[in-house]
Amino acid sequence: MALYRHVYGSGYALPIGTDPAVMAREIAAPNTTWLAAREPDTGRIVGTIIGTLDPGERLGKLQGLVIHPDARGTGLAHQAVRQLADALLTGDGTRQPADSVYATARTNSTAPQRVCLGAGFRALGIFPNLRKADEHETMVLLAKHRPGVLERRLPVERVPAGLADLVRALHQAVGLSEQPLPAIDDEPLPRRQRRSVGVEMEFVDAPQFVARRTTEVMPDPEQRFYPFHTPNVMLSSADGAHEVYAQLNRSDGYCALIGTAGGDLATLAPVFETLIARLAEGGASHIEALLPLDRYQDLRLLLAYGFLPAAAYPAMRRQGEGFRDYVVMTRSLQPLDFRGLSIDAAFQPFTEQYTELWKQQYLNTHEVFQ
Repeated sequence: MALYRHVYGSGYALPIGTDPAVMAREIAAPNTTWLAAREPDTGRIVGTIIGTLDPGERLGKLQGLVIHPDARGTGLAHQAVRQLADALLTGDGTRQPADSVYATARTNSTAPQRVCLGAGFRALGIFPNLRKADEHETMVLLAKHRPGVLERRLPVERVPAGLADLVRALHQAVGLSEQPLPAIDDEPLPRRQRRSVGVEMEFVDAPQFVARRTTEVMPDPEQRFYPFHTPNVMLSSADGAHEVYAQLNRSDGYCALIGTAGGDLATLAPVFETLIARLAEGGASHIEALLPLDRYQDLRLLLAYGFLPAAAYPAMRRQGEGFRDYVVMTRSLQPLDFRGLSIDAAFQPFTEQYTELWKQQYLNTHEVFQ
């Protein structure tokens, strides 16, 4: 904790580096590997990184990399990322190996991004305004796969036109020319239903109840697939027709839509704008949804309601003998501001497709003047 405080001050957004109880629990957790580097002479901790495995989904996550200023430039960050990623991808004899490992990296400097890229991670997307620390911070997504996994990606037949540039960027990043691109469908998006004064959504903030309710209503793990996320709030329409489960962190404004009792997000069309407004009132500033790339109707709904494709995750989840691609759709409730960012060129296709869609969404004056 002293290392996190020395490097970040009070601006670190995650409890993994600020809350002693959370840190102690993670150190003791059977599926967490927490590496620390000490100075040979003094024993002072000068570097640390955390890796977590979801054994059921065979998915790993790296987070919390921090290097003391005195140890920068020594290659310690590269060693930490490569060593921990490889450990998760190969297993240790007692745990199954992960099929892939992902990480997010900051954009205040290209250094953390290039550490991951140099360890064999691929650039997969960008998350504008992902979390609020001292200010709203943009992050990038990277992932590394076990050999042979990417070659077993399941094909996607078609995607809405709004995802065309994202799938092209993914095709370029993954570099498997023999895998065909999905067909691009120009079907008009559903008409966006404005917020209605007659629609009410009740906000239920009861984490243990919500977690149990989510499992009861969506017993199939695929329905609530959102690795390393646990729903802690529920929104329910007053008539009981709609229930939505989400993870909300009020301290940094991050919100993930985990699932709905109806199964498909497309069923939420009558209440979707009210849902977003209630989440904003509850403290959300960045809302995201993780969906299989082949969930065509749900993707159309999200595009219609201002969600933009921010990142793609190829071969994220096993399905039979193959692996399913996923996409992260995001809606930022804060203005975009890319000034002062430092982003490696590997993320340029993902960044450009996002900003172009953002301009079309919010700056398009077509049919405004009558």
